[in-house]
Amino acid sequence: MDPIKPPAPNPNQEENIFDHSKWIWPEELHWDLHNCYAQFRKTFVLDKIPEQALLAITADQSYQLYLNGRYVCRGPARGYQSHWPYDQIDVREYLQGGRNVLAIRAYNPGFSNFQYLTQGYAGLLVAAEWDGLVIVTDETWKCRRQTGLNRDAVPTSMQLFGQEHIDLRIEDPRWFEVDCDDSDWTSRVATAPWNAMPWHRLEPRGIPMLEEIEISPTIALGTSEGVSAAGYQNARDVSRLFFDEGLEISRQSFSAREVVVLPSAAGAFRRILIDFERTVVGSLGLDISGARGGEIIDSLHVETVDPETLAPLYQPATTCHMAFSHRMICREGLNQHFFYHSFGFRYLVISVRDSMTTLTIRPTLRTTYYPLQISGKFESSDAELEAIWQTCTWTQRVCSMDAFVDTPWREQAQWWGDARVQAWNTFHLSGDNRLFRRGIAQIAGQTTPEGMTYGHAPTMAHGCILPDFSLVWILTLWDDYWQTGSTEAFRAHEDVVRGILDYFRHSLNPQNRLARFDSRYWLFLDWTELQRKGCPTVLNLWLLVVLDKLVLLYAVEEKPEKVEELTEWAAELRGALGALIDDRGLIHDGFADDGSLVPETSIHSQTLAIVACLDSSLEHRMLDQILLPFIRGEEPQLAGVARPSAYWITYLFAVLQERGFQSEVLSCIRQNWMPMVQHGTTWENFRPKVGEESFSHAWSAHPLYHLMQILGGVTQTAPAWKSIRFSPFFYGDSADVTIPTPQGLIRSHWRRFESRIEIGLELPKDTSALVMIPGMGEEIAIGSTTWRLSV
Repeated sequence: MDPIKPPAPNPNQEENIFDHSKWIWPEELHWDLHNCYAQFRKTFVLDKIPEQALLAITADQSYQLYLNGRYVCRGPARGYQSHWPYDQIDVREYLQGGRNVLAIRAYNPGFSNFQYLTQGYAGLLVAAEWDGLVIVTDETWKCRRQTGLNRDAVPTSMQLFGQEHIDLRIEDPRWFEVDCDDSDWTSRVATAPWNAMPWHRLEPRGIPMLEEIEISPTIALGTSEGVSAAGYQNARDVSRLFFDEGLEISRQSFSAREVVVLPSAAGAFRRILIDFERTVVGSLGLDISGARGGEIIDSLHVETVDPETLAPLYQPATTCHMAFSHRMICREGLNQHFFYHSFGFRYLVISVRDSMTTLTIRPTLRTTYYPLQISGKFESSDAELEAIWQTCTWTQRVCSMDAFVDTPWREQAQWWGDARVQAWNTFHLSGDNRLFRRGIAQIAGQTTPEGMTYGHAPTMAHGCILPDFSLVWILTLWDDYWQTGSTEAFRAHEDVVRGILDYFRHSLNPQNRLARFDSRYWLFLDWTELQRKGCPTVLNLWLLVVLDKLVLLYAVEEKPEKVEELTEWAAELRGALGALIDDRGLIHDGFADDGSLVPETSIHSQTLAIVACLDSSLEHRMLDQILLPFIRGEEPQLAGVARPSAYWITYLFAVLQERGFQSEVLSCIRQNWMPMVQHGTTWENFRPKVGEESFSHAWSAHPLYHLMQILGGVTQTAPAWKSIRFSPFFYGDSADVTIPTPQGLIRSHWRRFESRIEIGLELPKDTSALVMIPGMGEEIAIGSTTWRLSV
């Protein structure tokens, strides 16, 4: 279907656009907000349609906007009430001469989660002025708390909002249409000034509106039927109901665009399993005809099914208590409803309960993707590597919403270790740094009293303060500078950098001058068995890498006193880490609480020791004894050595490919990522626990840029891509790679012929390349150049 196309907000809009608007909510702004939906309507008359019709809108926590019966968009982006984001949309195409109706559905959970921090208030705020017509939210709006909803429904996970259970018999589902009778909307409108607390200041969202496209599934895989479990009519948790009734499915393939469901009888259900063929993200819409009234339509959204039995792989008692379900109770005749919240899933199960007539169901998904404009390209004669790249690309798409999220399924949280990888992915796909820059600021916006950032933000998860992710956050300031050539983000958040450094200064062990484990916080490091207590090497190596990058940033900022201070600290830390190196040239994983050297020597420690240039004379020993045996699968040599996860292995790949071991990296990628291709997205771990760990996780989508760098041979060597190193790895018969940069597109392509390889490099005018093609020496290239290498 055609995309819904609200344009990007206007970043130059004055903040005082809302000067005459008020926050509004039915009854009270701060009362009885648990899982609360509200509806608003405003009628106005247009003599003529303006050339441009900018509408500014926001809500705490969120809104969905309709105009003259047509869906427009959702928003705002996640943020903090102290500088709450608003959207500005040109709604001209939705207007009509004469009577017009704005209709808005808004939501406030009344509780905090992994993307929202409640301040105990809810509200909607709107402002527009078109050719003398002024529209503001005030007491003249019609509004009501939405009826027909079970506000006691369980959260869809411990990280997200509640299930939506709605009874369409109680209210007209056409509430947003122009001709809806709203004469009985009698709720008192509560108001507050636009800059009242907690919304002290408003800011433009700073990122484009989401890409909301309505798509339909094509394939249904099977059906089942049975007797509804006891208490099904009043279930708080629809997902648990599915589980208690059994998830067996009989294989039967048919079209899912329009599904005919025969009567199930009272107390019974009929069930359909639908496959979207890869992970999708969005809000479920149901169009149901033939209802007599009272039929219950339940949905279950999962990532995986058993390949043999087709049973959805769902476990209700997992750590995060996932329960991705909705419920709709039909009225007589036609029923149309889009559920409010966005889920990430691949498989949809629909149960029809208490149906006495044949129903026709047309499921739809309204997507909620960040509008990533992909200009990067990877083509290879190796079909498997190309399929892996496409799988990584789609994973990055579904993990880009109003923030870089770890997974659209379980959490939708802006984990910052994940976001660093996602930024590198995005830079190679589109060069767009807006989500990254906004996320940097959001992580900076939530800190502990002693200066540590949270692992994701905004969040209520006080158990998710990760010292290593605070260090990674500082490194993303470097990444932003390296990508853009601008130190704007670093300057804006230098005070947060100082707070983190002060925390680490105070955490140093006075005997060995290494940073210590802090039992108050979650020292993550990686999903593997690494030394965490005492003075862990991996944490201290991350600190050393941070100090080195800060020295470079302060040099750019021309602050020699900071350069000197941090250079001295880095030298002291290098010396302290040197005490962890044994006579084999390997660095151990830390000192235990009693000061003794721990025996383990992990892949992580050796990798970061190389990244930090701890002792370049020992690199070959670390490679030969630990890193290369691991990447080559020589397991007997690695007893007791912690292995990197599908996420952390990106740092090992970078070290190896920079040192000429591209073939080993490609082999590892092929072996571990090809199983992910069939599912369509990359996984949280190489062997994730089904129903508990994610099968759509962008932190493992990094082969996207590794493949482009290795086969394309393009490595950035200066800020803003002003220079690169060009050294393609001739794997297969051909490769064609395009990387978007701030200077323009870089294209690298090569092809084998019988006795030669033809190589091409096309550079933007302000980018130069150090060309290092094996067998051809070195040269500097600008513009477009072609080489022919005899083989």
